[in-house]
Amino acid sequence: MHASAFKELVEAVRGAGDIVQLISEYVPLKSAGGRFKGLCPFHTEKTPSFSVDAKSQLFYCFGCQAGGDVFRFVQSYEKVDFREAVEFLATKWGVAIPSFRGDRGPQDGLAEVNHEAAGFFAARLADPETGARARAYLEARGLGKETVGRLGIGYAPAGWEALRGYLLARRFKPQDLLTAGLVIARKDGRGEYDRFRDRLMFPIRDLTGRTIAFGGRSMDGSEPKYMNSPETPAYVKGNHLYGLDQARDAIRREGYAVVVEGYMDLAALHQAGFHHAVASLGTAFTPEQARLIARFTERVVVSYDADAAGESAAARTLDLLLEKAFQVRVVDLPGGRDPDDFLREEGAEAYGRRVREAPGYLEFLLRREARSRDLSRAENKVAAINALLPKVSRLPSRIERATWAGRIADELQIDDDLVVQEIRSAIKGGRTRVRQRARADEPLRPAEEQLVAGLLAPRAVDPEPLGLDAEDLEGTRVAAIVGTILKLRNDGEANYPKVLDALESDEDKKILTRIAFRDVADDAGANLGACVQVLKRDRLSRERRDVQKEIERAEDPTAMDALLLRKLQLGKQIDALS
Repeated sequence: MHASAFKELVEAVRGAGDIVQLISEYVPLKSAGGRFKGLCPFHTEKTPSFSVDAKSQLFYCFGCQAGGDVFRFVQSYEKVDFREAVEFLATKWGVAIPSFRGDRGPQDGLAEVNHEAAGFFAARLADPETGARARAYLEARGLGKETVGRLGIGYAPAGWEALRGYLLARRFKPQDLLTAGLVIARKDGRGEYDRFRDRLMFPIRDLTGRTIAFGGRSMDGSEPKYMNSPETPAYVKGNHLYGLDQARDAIRREGYAVVVEGYMDLAALHQAGFHHAVASLGTAFTPEQARLIARFTERVVVSYDADAAGESAAARTLDLLLEKAFQVRVVDLPGGRDPDDFLREEGAEAYGRRVREAPGYLEFLLRREARSRDLSRAENKVAAINALLPKVSRLPSRIERATWAGRIADELQIDDDLVVQEIRSAIKGGRTRVRQRARADEPLRPAEEQLVAGLLAPRAVDPEPLGLDAEDLEGTRVAAIVGTILKLRNDGEANYPKVLDALESDEDKKILTRIAFRDVADDAGANLGACVQVLKRDRLSRERRDVQKEIERAEDPTAMDALLLRKLQLGKQIDALS
């Protein structure tokens, strides 16, 4: 657009509306003399210091000194530049935005052709015959007319040139359709065919509400499940968030945004009343998308699919949001479900509770590591720690970092004080990894060492009456050694050379050799009972911690009562062993 034409547009917009009417849509205003007053939308206050003057068409806050004309208000509130503010108000107040075909840039005209395409898809969905199957599909997915209309959902008919023919009849050129990504050129060079056929259509809009691209979803399970517009001069998918044009006011109102992965998840959330949801358009979250959200909030709840792919995507998104200083929480959905599934099966109230109780990002990652690894193996615990340390090391508070060292040890069932100290040392030193411990060169817990020595002592008692079982050995560093000793004792005789020969792990062999060279009391074999008691008490303590975590997550009163009873029983058993 020529500079002179843009200047004319600015003046036309300025004269088309009223600043009092506009601002009253954002801020409740009361008449005060010749002006209007209200609470300032740009800072927190209890006494109104925000003033709007109808005569001068200006606003000013005596508290934070924000002020200006109608364009400045839109820029400050909507977080847009001057040109975007002008176009926003022009659209709002019905002022035509001129375009000059002889002077157009590469992206000019794309909004127009996409707008026509969106209208075509919406009309096909509403058609009694053409859209019947698509409407039935939407109804089965629980989406009502209001949600469908708000999001502009439509239907692309099955024909190869239905949209192409419609747009050409409205005097768009084939090149316009190709540039917008709505059609694909035939290989033989004879014309084009529709990119989207027999699909639900989701218009992708920019912040001003202009349609810039589309996402198409199959309804019969055919692949690809989702087909998206290619990137165009008007659309780079990493620069936009699906639904943000509809969600931005709700995000301000709620104080945070819910970020989901796909179109159907977002539609389901809007249907359930979560209008502050946006979707990341099926791409890894980008810095530009983070900047878009930052215009409206610094708090984000991530609600991706609960399967492995969704959790990985959530973790990548968390990393980027944390780098941008967002306050981030994560919705943890059970059973590998996505938000759409959960809403249809459990309802809006249950989902809302999950959102409200969503754990912080570190808590989510910690739970994810704990449930995705076999924590009976020491190497898996080390791997889990190393996955978490880069996140913990980003915490700005030294006290927070130290606190998380103990929290990690607790969740990963690490009783070894040396390991806890290693975590704290790594965090304090800014390291993002702990070493895979050369365990044979480090102290064993006395109970573990004495158990092995006692079982191999000349006058060792029979351990069977002591009630030692495999569960008591979980998490210890001598589980394999003790298991081998007991097997050899059952088969005949167990001594250091025979056990050493039967062990498979070099580390276990080193541990056993070190124990063999320790000075052991002559009556070590008679003290097995005390060792077993220590291990049993440790095992019961771990189980009680697990029960407490279940209590914190329990929602059913009957289940809660059973868990509380179990915790009480475990406490009595621990006391009996003390």
